[in-house]
Amino acid sequence: MNYPFDGELFLSQKKRFEEVVFFVHFYDGSKTQMKRHIDLVNDLGFDAFAFNLRSKSAFLINPISRKKVPGIKHIWADQISDLLNLIPQKKIIYSFSNPSSSAIEAMADRNNTDTVAMICDSGPSNQFLGSAFQLFQHLKKDGLIASFTKTIVTPLIWSPYLHSDMHPQLDTFPKGFKILSIRGWKDPLIPPDHIDGTFERHANLDWRKLSLPKAGHLNGLKDFRDEYIAGLKPFLEEVGTPVKKTKLSPTLDG
Repeated sequence: MNYPFDGELFLSQKKRFEEVVFFVHFYDGSKTQMKRHIDLVNDLGFDAFAFNLRSKSAFLINPISRKKVPGIKHIWADQISDLLNLIPQKKIIYSFSNPSSSAIEAMADRNNTDTVAMICDSGPSNQFLGSAFQLFQHLKKDGLIASFTKTIVTPLIWSPYLHSDMHPQLDTFPKGFKILSIRGWKDPLIPPDHIDGTFERHANLDWRKLSLPKAGHLNGLKDFRDEYIAGLKPFLEEVGTPVKKTKLSPTLDG
């Protein structure tokens, strides 16, 4: 099947679980930068799906989402919803940094009908403006004035709600919904307490932390592979549904 938005299904050569791990890449990233994570979940026995979020220029072409809300965050949520609808299997959402908020919106819009769990790596932040400012300063290497100016303008492009709408959306998730929150203690963009502010008020969630004391932003698997896998593998095996093995019918000889 040809999927929109450069969507691609990556089949596991040793499939053990029924669910598809659905990747939502980080801001200014791409599906090709998910390869390390795709290979990992394939090795663990899961099929994977990845795609490219629409570029920020999409906001200039069509700035309004289907819910009549402006902002790339909501346009991405529409995009994620459309792709989730095209995959018949149950899904485990695996999202990165602040685009995790778009994934949360899409899941809530679809009433979590076929998403069984979520993994959030390095986000999302409960203090969006702070993470935006740090993005411009630390990653984009913009000067102080330029970083401040871009931060002021960002809500016009991202969302008028920033991330305040995540809380009513997370409240709609079913009781006991499992989320693994992966965070680096040395993350300059989205520190752990900003992630805690996203999830901790929601008693309906069964959320756990995978803390990587030496990791920064998004580099957990790359630089701290053993610790990363040690926390991720049991979570995926807990939420995944083992593939039922087909029993061979006995044959009659003679």
